[in-house]
Amino acid sequence: MQPVIFHRIFGFLKKIRKKLDRNFFIFMIFLFLSGIFWLLNELSRESIADISYPVKYINLPGNKMLANEVPRRLSLKLQAPGYTLLRFKLSSGLIPLNLDMESYFLRQLPGMNSSDYYLLTRELRGRFERRLSSSITIIDIQPDSLFFKFDSIIYKRVQVIPRVEYTMARQFMLKTEFHTIPDSVKVSGPGLILDTLKAVNTERISFNELNASVEQEIDLSPVPRIEFSRETVVLSAQVEQFTEANLKVSIEAINVPDSLVLKTFPGQVSISCIAGLSEYDKISSYLFQLEVDYLEIGQTLGGKLKVNIASSPDFVRSVRIHPIYVEFIIEKK
Repeated sequence: MQPVIFHRIFGFLKKIRKKLDRNFFIFMIFLFLSGIFWLLNELSRESIADISYPVKYINLPGNKMLANEVPRRLSLKLQAPGYTLLRFKLSSGLIPLNLDMESYFLRQLPGMNSSDYYLLTRELRGRFERRLSSSITIIDIQPDSLFFKFDSIIYKRVQVIPRVEYTMARQFMLKTEFHTIPDSVKVSGPGLILDTLKAVNTERISFNELNASVEQEIDLSPVPRIEFSRETVVLSAQVEQFTEANLKVSIEAINVPDSLVLKTFPGQVSISCIAGLSEYDKISSYLFQLEVDYLEIGQTLGGKLKVNIASSPDFVRSVRIHPIYVEFIIEKK
């Protein structure tokens, strides 16, 4: 008996659910249509919105450049039907409005340098209205003024500094440091900026486990309001394998009074260094100069003098001395 009752109850609930699902579906359709009609009605009404519009400045006064940052976008407060404003809001490809500096009356700032001027943006209203739809009214343009600092264009040549991070592969070394070809470029721009510009950098680049020479084109890092005679340079460095060399070098005593003789024990020490394979045959003990300084006797460590490297050939690296401290005696001549 009980299973029959439960079956009837479940059947009744199922019918109610189907009816509720059907009513809910119909409700959602009407809700969606109502939303569409409401949106269309709202979009047909006059609305006000702010639009960011790109601008570009052209035809600057002869032999002059902008020495300050000027807005690249102006904020326009527009009144128009909602659908027109929505179209502008959603547009990501607005073509910049070219502002011809020779077509506008630039006012000189009172009490300022003759190179400082301003332009009232309300004078641009006509240009924007011709670019926009006839159904759009411009209420306001911000900022209300554009300020310009003009400076004469000057030219100079500056050094190019490579920005390189690198690690060397095992048993490899730089034969020549990273440099650029050419090592300098001609730049032009406002004198206010170029007066303090001493060099330009390359874009940053990195090399890991470097085991071959480098010769590749690289971009120069841009400098605001500065133009380069070329946009790229060649980054160059020579890489080669190295080997270690070991040899004996005599020690020379310096700053010894004429009446005295300073002798070290030992008189020679071992040095080790690394050099590229192409330079290995050039290594000789005569190319190294090791010294002990008589004036350092008062600072001796345990009665020993420190051996210093006075000179070594340019093509060797990581020069090490052993022992680095030597005993000594002083005798009268």
